Amino acid sequence: MQHVNPSFYIQAPEINFETAQLFVEAGPMGISLVVLEADTCFKALVNYPFTIGSNEHEKLEKLKTLFRSDILFQKKYTKTHLFWSFAESILVPAELMYTEGNSKMMNLVFGDASQGIIRSDFLYKHNLHHVYRIPESVVDLFSTQLPTATQTHLFTTLANRHLPEGHHIFATFYSNSLTLMLCKDGKLQVVQNFDYTNPDECAFYLLNVCKGFDVKPDSVSLHINGMIDEKSGLYAAIYKYFLNMEFDKLPEEYTYDKAITDHPTHFFSHLFALASCV
Repeated sequence: MQHVNPSFYIQAPEINFETAQLFVEAGPMGISLVVLEADTCFKALVNYPFTIGSNEHEKLEKLKTLFRSDILFQKKYTKTHLFWSFAESILVPAELMYTEGNSKMMNLVFGDASQGIIRSDFLYKHNLHHVYRIPESVVDLFSTQLPTATQTHLFTTLANRHLPEGHHIFATFYSNSLTLMLCKDGKLQVVQNFDYTNPDECAFYLLNVCKGFDVKPDSVSLHINGMIDEKSGLYAAIYKYFLNMEFDKLPEEYTYDKAITDHPTHFFSHLFALASCV
């Protein structure tokens, strides 16, 4: 049997799954799960990153293996929430939105080499529609395995969060990709994902987004989530240009199993923040 090894696997000894909620982030970089007990305490955290260079078929087979083998997928929850993090997405002003044109817009921006299921979420705070595409095989698998899960896109939840005044970049670092949201003068500008192979390339994407929206890097507050360490080469490469950097903290409205708080709080702070978005 094929095995998929997690990079993190934390599960408290006792969890009342029937009164708990499951939060799932799924995308081309892998899949992550967190379990929130009814007492607002997070009791489980699991992260399965995909191998760099894996094709769509290989990723799908790994997902099938996880649904068969991971005990957290075998439990029944009071609610299950699924957040897609696939990169093919665009923001469309409400006045330009028409469902029949979504496929054409996606093909224009990303090409038509890979087809999938096209969906959209309304960003009520910005009067925008977030249009995105998910591989059909992945949608079919999750619809079968998690049939009652509510579904939305991770970028949608990012955009609907409170946006402070000033210039801010909210960044989530994965093992080989970066998701970022730029807000200028308190207004949403862009949410996008970039693949990178080295620290300098990652810094380039951050700088290029600032340049594209006429924002100076030294005027931006960079909020950091995900797999990045202050002593890493990646952090050093970014710090050359972004001096106002801070690691996100765990949401204060929840408590956490000690095994979770033993790790740097920003590693998965974005996953725990999803609970406040439902």
